[in-house]
Amino acid sequence: MAYQIDGIVVKNRNIQSSYYLLELKCPPIANKARPGQFVMVKPSSQNYPLLRRPFSLSKFYPLNHPDKSKRGQFSILYKKVGLGTEMMSHLKEGQKINLIGPLGNGYSLPPLPSSSTIILIGGGIGIASLLSLKEVLKDHIMFAFIGGKTKEDILYEQEFRKGKNTTLYIATEDGSYGEKGTVVKLFVSRMSQFSSDKDLYVYSCGPSGMLKSLAKKLIRKRWFVQVSLESRMACGIGACWGCVVKTIDSNNPYQRVCKEGPIFDLKEVDWENL
Repeated sequence: MAYQIDGIVVKNRNIQSSYYLLELKCPPIANKARPGQFVMVKPSSQNYPLLRRPFSLSKFYPLNHPDKSKRGQFSILYKKVGLGTEMMSHLKEGQKINLIGPLGNGYSLPPLPSSSTIILIGGGIGIASLLSLKEVLKDHIMFAFIGGKTKEDILYEQEFRKGKNTTLYIATEDGSYGEKGTVVKLFVSRMSQFSSDKDLYVYSCGPSGMLKSLAKKLIRKRWFVQVSLESRMACGIGACWGCVVKTIDSNNPYQRVCKEGPIFDLKEVDWENL
């Protein structure tokens, strides 16, 4: 169930370079959210810009969360790149902001009880939807691969390092931090260590080019692999069909990122036509 509702700004801060973290108080959304879902944000109270912006829920705290001070809150990670996010960067504590959410299908989790090994692969701002997933799966053995163009694009390193069962690998395309190259190249260089692990769950989010590259490497693997697709959206609720992707489903080949997604089985996507 999605709500159209006002949230209250708790914090809105620049965390590094052009990246910001917006923390909001909105109990109905926070209490219903699942890892991989998103919200549509109205950047201002004015009529312009007209369209809302989609943002992954990077963290959320339901009403039964152990940290009582955080209950009913969620956060979104965003990059200031245009008018909408420029306006968002000026939001102050206590201001209201109109939201629609939680939206989308969310990641599929390993069945319980489970000792599955988890692999997270995130590129740039795409790590946002993996943060809440990491929290939910924190008791599993986990390998996280995060990457960006430069050191300034490596986000939440310490969050991904948390946990005695977690191993973190980092790549930057210019070699300014971690290993030089793409995050997919880094993952592929370590992939042989997982070759005999059948009970493996892989989750990835990032730019389309990154996911297409990953798909070429994993399409024939028997692992469980889900990807979170990024797309421009007009409505976020499936009404406008503006965020359609082609899949291999013969009965329903064209599916909406906002409705049937944003999470898709890697083998369901028609990567040649993405």
